[in-house]
Amino acid sequence: MIKDYPKAIVTKDGTSVLLRPVVPEDEEALKQFFETIPKNEQWFLREKLSDPELLHQWLEKMDYRRILPIVAVKEDDGTIIANLRLYRFTSPSIGHVAHLRVMVHRDYRAQKVGSWMILDCVKLAMNLGIEKLYAEFVVGVEEGAVKAATKLDFQQEALLKDYVKDPQGVYRDLLIMVRNLNQDWSDF
Repeated sequence: MIKDYPKAIVTKDGTSVLLRPVVPEDEEALKQFFETIPKNEQWFLREKLSDPELLHQWLEKMDYRRILPIVAVKEDDGTIIANLRLYRFTSPSIGHVAHLRVMVHRDYRAQKVGSWMILDCVKLAMNLGIEKLYAEFVVGVEEGAVKAATKLDFQQEALLKDYVKDPQGVYRDLLIMVRNLNQDWSDF
């Protein structure tokens, strides 16, 4: 699975980018990436990796069997412009399911970097025997990501009313979207 990396992609504006797994040596570049995420978007991330100590601990304990972190790196200067994490479960009852999280630097959101990463993740997940990918979105906050997920064949599975709370204390709905994967599909 990891042997297939790095993979080259080109953004809509012609920027050459490599997709590859995160390695411990990415700590400083990841720190810089997470610092670029606007404060009004950091509150709904699963882990507070903008905290340098938590990022360091996360990298030290990194286990590709449970979390596959993939980054998009500009080829010219090594800047990380996107981060994808595929969370896998060890329980036999849900071992066929994986959770997908993507964060793209705001300057590259209209460049299809996230879409390329999700498509790559779909292929990776299929190779790992994953049958369902799911993603969560905060309604009214991540509308662009919801549109992108819909275009990539994710379907609304559930809406959890008043499930997350923003920094102002306002409860917001959480949308869960799922993409079923067919192990018989050929390369796309």
